[in-house]
Amino acid sequence: MGMRFERFLTMTLFGVLLAAPAAMPPAQAQSVQTQTLPPLGPQPGIGATPLSPPPAQFAAPPPDLTSREALTGAPVPPIKTTATLCVRPVMVDEEERTWDHLQDVGGAKPAWDAYMLGDYVRAVPIFQRLAKIGHPEAERLMGNVYYFGQGVPQDYARSLYWFEKAANQGCFGAYAAVSSLYRDGKGTGTDLGKAYMWLNIAVSRLPDSVERDALIKERGKIEALMTPGQIEAAQKRSQAFREKPVVPPDPEDLPVDYFPKTVN
Repeated sequence: MGMRFERFLTMTLFGVLLAAPAAMPPAQAQSVQTQTLPPLGPQPGIGATPLSPPPAQFAAPPPDLTSREALTGAPVPPIKTTATLCVRPVMVDEEERTWDHLQDVGGAKPAWDAYMLGDYVRAVPIFQRLAKIGHPEAERLMGNVYYFGQGVPQDYARSLYWFEKAANQGCFGAYAAVSSLYRDGKGTGTDLGKAYMWLNIAVSRLPDSVERDALIKERGKIEALMTPGQIEAAQKRSQAFREKPVVPPDPEDLPVDYFPKTVN
């Protein structure tokens, strides 16, 4: 189940979910949709925007990238990549540590099922427990729920806090979300340098593809508002960036009642 959860968690690569869950009342769905980030440009499956609809499937695989040749109508296969993953094993003294068991005991799958039904009261506390111990995708999801006010008061500063924690771990789906918040001055002052930096990091992670080109285009729009000195400084910060993944804790080191005994 751990691998299925990892694959599922990558389906919204750029931070926040655009589509409201199917069971959400129409009035609430309309309210959520009016809160979305301003679009960064064209919206292919990956690359141009932090807003992308989730698939209906829990175990969705990481989205493929689109070859440039596909735009000509040529029958070329999609580009397979692991660059867009958020949850990865962490190596400690040559030993692989994963989040699989903590996802199971923490109730990640039923939490997502509840989230998709609009049951944020049930889902968000589970995401929060996982986020507090450093689960990168749970951190990203907490950024999402605070951005939209899903089961919590809307709070852009808290949204940025959680998105940036995920991004600092190398969660690809958080990069453009953090960039957008800095670009728009939501939850913080406008900082084009950081907005550029995070998009530059995202660009560096992808192979040549339509999606990478879209990110480059959006990065260019931010660059057009910056001075040469600001651009140079942002490029240096992005080049110096190193992911700092959190080591999954040993369940025995957590308080006995940290996770509920049963998640229905």
